[in-house]
Amino acid sequence: MRTLVTIREPGDEPIPLVIEDGRFADPDLGPIDREIDSAHLYALPGLSDCHAHLSASSIGAMLELTDDEVRRNSRRHAWMQVAGGVLLIADKGSGTDVTLEILDAPAAERPQASMAGRMIVPAEGYYAGYGHQVEEEDLIDAVRSVDSRSEWVKIVADWPRKGQGPVANYTEEAVAKAVEVAHAAGRRVAVHTMAPAGVRIAVDCGVDSVEHGPFLTADDLATLAARDACWVPTVANIEFLLEFLGADSSGGALMQKALGNLRELLPAAEALGVTTLAGTDLAIPHGAIAHEALKLHEYGLSARATVTAVSTAAYDYLGVERRFVAGSQANAVFFVDDPNQRLETLADPVMIIRAGTIVKAPNP
Repeated sequence: MRTLVTIREPGDEPIPLVIEDGRFADPDLGPIDREIDSAHLYALPGLSDCHAHLSASSIGAMLELTDDEVRRNSRRHAWMQVAGGVLLIADKGSGTDVTLEILDAPAAERPQASMAGRMIVPAEGYYAGYGHQVEEEDLIDAVRSVDSRSEWVKIVADWPRKGQGPVANYTEEAVAKAVEVAHAAGRRVAVHTMAPAGVRIAVDCGVDSVEHGPFLTADDLATLAARDACWVPTVANIEFLLEFLGADSSGGALMQKALGNLRELLPAAEALGVTTLAGTDLAIPHGAIAHEALKLHEYGLSARATVTAVSTAAYDYLGVERRFVAGSQANAVFFVDDPNQRLETLADPVMIIRAGTIVKAPNP
């Protein structure tokens, strides 16, 4: 079956391509069996969620999951992502390596995925009993033992302690060595930091992705830009934490300050050329990354930078093919309006193609 579609990326001329055997092909190299009218639509290679957790549906629901529950959740949430037009994710870790099994699912039933397995945390340095709990003296061995299917090592860099507030989980020396070992194995390192305690350690140690990072400084952003690291601000998640903790609590006060910082950091990151990516982090339903895109724009990214953050920047950063050319995997998401002109259209894809399968077809 050779299906003809017309691809029009925002700002580019429309091009005809055929979907055949899961890939795009030259329309002149054989008969056309079917044609889909898409010339009036705008296409992206897919939306992206670069702080996903397929294993759970919310922060509360992520604790004490059985392996079978993780398997079921991962399948269901992977499909929710595809159905929302999210065709590329970076899953930033779970309490178990079982979530990595999603990589064995058929391509049309899940996004392309760059995965972390178990998060690395010390005792009392994250939610109780979650992830791979190791103290500093065992951190390097934990990094060396990361599951072979993991492209990422996820380390929780800071966490609040009763009576102390947020403190760093590991020393700069330990994190720097962990990054060195991970890079030597061909893996990237993502670091959770929600407070000042861990952010400087993360930046100075050469991590590849700062997760959350509302206490980055302008100098930190310049460092990230210079070494082509990325930042995933998770604005909606920080808003959720503020509401959950309460504005009058110490944690809520910290999140209020964090949100104020983001209004300065996001436009600064754009000006410096920092690779800024969008992520849901369980504050938003799987597949609804458009909500985070609107938050990124509300807090200071331009519309064009927002569309890039929720689509092409992730492909480029993760080294995933995104060109609409003969031979590439047939992935595309179509919208009625140019997303650069109307960001809200990102929430309503009218056609989705994943690995050559038409997941959602336009209304006749």
